[in-house]
Amino acid sequence: MSLFFQFFGGVPMNETDTFPLVPLGCWLFPIGIYLFIMSFRFVRADKNKRFVIVRYRWVQKWWRHYFLRNLLDGLFTAVCLLALFRAIDLLALQKFTGNLKEISTISALWTVHAMTLSAIFLWLEILKIQKLIPAVMLLLEGLTFLGGFRFRKIARFMFGVWGMYAQSNLYEGMYGFSIMGIMIAQGAVVTACYLSGGYLLKDREMEGV
Repeated sequence: MSLFFQFFGGVPMNETDTFPLVPLGCWLFPIGIYLFIMSFRFVRADKNKRFVIVRYRWVQKWWRHYFLRNLLDGLFTAVCLLALFRAIDLLALQKFTGNLKEISTISALWTVHAMTLSAIFLWLEILKIQKLIPAVMLLLEGLTFLGGFRFRKIARFMFGVWGMYAQSNLYEGMYGFSIMGIMIAQGAVVTACYLSGGYLLKDREMEGV
């Protein structure tokens, strides 16, 4: 099994008969890196936030720009991480490994999942719990995965498996989730974070955002 699949493909069902500590650790490792990078960017942006908001005058206009910009930053970060691990895989094995369709599907699922994490991250940031957000996000991933691990029939509904190719119906026929359905679900989560974030900010003073 390639490093790319181990870190981005998710935890296969055939490894969930016993507690999948190592596969789950591999899955959470790049997610932890992703959250750290996004957190670092948010901290830097927060220092200049008040000065930037003044230019927009309307808080919801600022929120739209801020939300979309960070989603794009999340997309770029996700692609860079995928490319980095793929390059390490190729250099280590000295040959091209893996089916192109499988690699593309893994990349698409992980990227969309990472962007969904960014949207939730941004929404939690409005609640002003920045220091706790990375821990909250990792707990969300881990606990919802464990819920699906404990009850396989509901695994496809657990957020923590939504980015895992190994939990999709292309890899796991019986309990795997529909890739298109999960893409739509994550799109709905991103939209809900954006709309509810704008609603929460609507009545705030500009200086207090």
